[in-house]
Amino acid sequence: MIDLHTHSSASDGTLSPSELAAAAKARGLSAIALTDHDTTSGLDDFIKAGKELSLKVVPGVEIACSWYGFSLHLAALFIDHANADLQAMLNGIRQAREQRNQRILELLQSQGVSLSMEQIQAESKNDPKQVIGRPHFARALVKGEYCDSTRQAFSKFLGRNGSAYVPRFLPLPAEAIHTIHNAGGIAILAHPFGGIEGVPRNRTRQKLLRLIKLGLDGLEVYYCDHTDKQEKTARELARELQLLPSGGSDFHGANTPDVSLGKGYGNMVVPDDLLEPLRQRAEQRRRQR
Repeated sequence: MIDLHTHSSASDGTLSPSELAAAAKARGLSAIALTDHDTTSGLDDFIKAGKELSLKVVPGVEIACSWYGFSLHLAALFIDHANADLQAMLNGIRQAREQRNQRILELLQSQGVSLSMEQIQAESKNDPKQVIGRPHFARALVKGEYCDSTRQAFSKFLGRNGSAYVPRFLPLPAEAIHTIHNAGGIAILAHPFGGIEGVPRNRTRQKLLRLIKLGLDGLEVYYCDHTDKQEKTARELARELQLLPSGGSDFHGANTPDVSLGKGYGNMVVPDDLLEPLRQRAEQRRRQR
């Protein structure tokens, strides 16, 4: 069993990168990828911990991209995280995120929410490696007793229909995929159904066809939110369109307490034999640079 989509405290998870590796070892996983949002700052500790634990670890990052007024997420796997072009793109995304954070705070304050950026940053335990985002705002809103739960914080303030929602600047998929390949990695479309039931198969197929033209390598067939029908559809689409299947739990630690490492909500199993074809494709990409 493997897990190729996880998050640490370097972005919006609660386990440190080394704790995440240790948890994977204790869970009995044969391999795990760290795919923090828009940052690779946890990868050095993660790789070191993997070596010490004799655990296969995959360096990765999750990159959000703009897609016709919405967004899609790419899980980049087997990356060279020291690659200058990759780091330049991630730095640009993070700088735009900081500007967005300031605007969210201004909107909250205009609605009578008396929070400071220092209080938001405190939710990261003031760890400079962490990427501050909406989960940190949500926890501060709960701590300040403006909301009963982080779920309510998103529905009332921070979600797409919330009163303090601010859209993000995001790269286009073409730029992101090119940069991932230039960093020797492969690009996987993460959570293709976005946690939404009833997405038409043909709509997902058309999205995949557009992304394949841009160089998409694979598809998250296994994902914690997939229904049995969605997993079957994703498996069929991957086979039909010759995309490499991948999968993971999207584990965030205590921030998503119902999602367990390697198992998702309890029934997900990502087969070990998916890993080698993904690694081989990454080798191919590195030779093509």
